[in-house]
Amino acid sequence: MQSASSSKFAHGEITAKLPNMIGFSLPSLGLNALVTAVFVFLPAFYTEQQGLGAATVGTVFLLAKIVDVIVAPSWGLFMDSYSTRWGRRRPWLALSTPILMLAVFMLYIPPESVSALFLFSWLCILYFGWSAWTISHTSWALELSRDYDRRSRITGLLQVLSMIGAILMALVPAIMERVATPTYTEKTAAIGWFMIVLLPLTSMICLGSLPERKTPNRPHLGFKRGAALVFSNMPLLRVLIANATLGFSWVLLQALFVFFVTYALGLEDWLGLLLACLIVGGLVFLPLWIKLSQSWHKHGAMQASMVIGAGTLLLLLLLPEGNVVLAAIAFMFVGANSSALEFLPRAMMADVCDHDHVQSGSERMALYYSLLQTSSKIAAGLTVFIALTLLGLVGFDPEIGDANSAEAVRNLRYLVVGLPALAYTCVVIMLLGYPINREQQHAMRADIEERERQAFGTQTDA
Repeated sequence: MQSASSSKFAHGEITAKLPNMIGFSLPSLGLNALVTAVFVFLPAFYTEQQGLGAATVGTVFLLAKIVDVIVAPSWGLFMDSYSTRWGRRRPWLALSTPILMLAVFMLYIPPESVSALFLFSWLCILYFGWSAWTISHTSWALELSRDYDRRSRITGLLQVLSMIGAILMALVPAIMERVATPTYTEKTAAIGWFMIVLLPLTSMICLGSLPERKTPNRPHLGFKRGAALVFSNMPLLRVLIANATLGFSWVLLQALFVFFVTYALGLEDWLGLLLACLIVGGLVFLPLWIKLSQSWHKHGAMQASMVIGAGTLLLLLLLPEGNVVLAAIAFMFVGANSSALEFLPRAMMADVCDHDHVQSGSERMALYYSLLQTSSKIAAGLTVFIALTLLGLVGFDPEIGDANSAEAVRNLRYLVVGLPALAYTCVVIMLLGYPINREQQHAMRADIEERERQAFGTQTDA
């Protein structure tokens, strides 16, 4: 790993060699791995293995997400408002690491007897650390550049590492399933140990890879004016609603994945492999979404990915039981747009933050990214609750497993396909006429950089 001194600051940009950028991006390995591990494995683990019941687990996830929704923007406001001698972002990435490690240990390797309160408490602690980890690292990444297309490349690199992390996580149970006959509890524990090793390693490498970008002293915004600028920022509101809708579609698929593969496809012993295929599909198609965002624009690339995503979901209606080859191919195509769901909203949010910067005179990247994350969190919390509730409404009961009727299993298929496809269609409509394109962002960037040249000059003279 090269030292941070090999990076260069100029005109609001942090430039670095590829090894430094990869080292900086490594925390993204843990991001998607943790997201996937929480929403794919924990609901089924605490419903079936710990015996808490689908309704109870769904309610606990919802309540924990309510707490998380309060914590995330609070972290964003705090990080934007206070700078330390080590920077505005770096200390909180370091602080969040041991918090996450402890929470992962308790959730994935729990004592023999657990309660709903145990699950709720440790989910809240996990989300507290998770918010600090993701907001600090992603805000730091989005502040590395103000160039419209370089932001896509930076967030694209984060997404590559994020999906590799999720693939590595999926390979843990996949390898176990091929070399032995592990129980679901043993697979869950192995995933927990994988995360406990990965989180501190990637955090340490990141902290030594790049500096933070210098920013001039920021004008103080009162709460009333700051909030007014947020709620009047129409591009922000459109991105937040679109991102929440995307979060709903993807978390629904993840929350029902274990049940779908186990009971609709009869491939319980191939869970890890099929999950890896779902993630590999996103990784394979990621260059297409990056290319589209650069040759066209970001919201157009997002719309294209939604159209493809809605079409590929129909493959799940046609899959026969017991055919792992066809299932693997289908899940690769179903996962094709998953990378677009992650990196494009982040790249778009950086441009939305420029819009706010022009109006407020203050760079509030952590706040704006925390709002993006909050929209995902609201969707995720509601979706786990909705998904487990809808299972009951369509007649599917996870606790009786194979005793579910053929009609209930068929309804499970319709649920997994229909709701995400509807969500994708809504996002395409939401982004029609989206106002921030490459030309407008370049104009905002010129305005911001001129202000900063004057501010740095004034501070130097002082």
